[in-house]
Amino acid sequence: MLTATSGALLAAFFVVPHALAHDGVDSGNVAASFRRGLIAYWDSGSPDFPRQLDTTIDFWFRFHLVKAAVSALLLAAVVVLGIFLRRLARQRADERPGRRVLVPAGALVALLGPFALVALVANVQGAMAPFASLLPLLTGGDARADGELAGTLAQMRQQISDHPAEGHSPALTAVIGDFALYHAVMAVMAATVGLALAGLAAALWRRHRAVPDARSRHAMKAGVAASAVCASLALVIAVANTTSAAHSSQALAAFLDGGW
Repeated sequence: MLTATSGALLAAFFVVPHALAHDGVDSGNVAASFRRGLIAYWDSGSPDFPRQLDTTIDFWFRFHLVKAAVSALLLAAVVVLGIFLRRLARQRADERPGRRVLVPAGALVALLGPFALVALVANVQGAMAPFASLLPLLTGGDARADGELAGTLAQMRQQISDHPAEGHSPALTAVIGDFALYHAVMAVMAATVGLALAGLAAALWRRHRAVPDARSRHAMKAGVAASAVCASLALVIAVANTTSAAHSSQALAAFLDGGW
């Protein structure tokens, strides 16, 4: 039952958000809609989003919100499945055929757990800063052939270069602000995940000495190592995003020059 639920949620993660549409904007035309909306916003000189850009951002917010909700449900289902399998493995510790049956389900948990966690973090970030999360759509293959878009991005780069800390147009101010929020959200979430994984590694290390079974001790040591590596990676990501949030103008300039 839990395995089927996890599979259904995984399918929903890829299918349901793409079924959303808002005032003519969907996952198939969101890139083109955002580019046109951003150009209009830049040319308007107004602090208010034009209708096309507002509609596109609203769609993107809903898209990530649905994905975040499905990811959270998937992560919860995987955690419950993992706890169930752990208890079942203890009951069948001396039954080799019974333990073999648990291997595929255990592999599913090992694969889906990290996927659901990463998807949850990424989509919460996208939902909280949908404007900034659309920016990578400006650098796609067909975007490079758009002369009008290239001109707008060149003007953005020039304005950041001329006024790195102030004197920005309303449109650039909005982009920089949401770009800072985008990285701040990731910094907080990555730090939270990193500290949680570090705590998990410490707890597993304390418990592994009390486990009488050598195979279980080796498994727990592997869990300690994996948790420590993932915690370190998450904390590095947190530091990098904190730096980008604190220096959002420079970070945006680097992005517009081909970085992220």
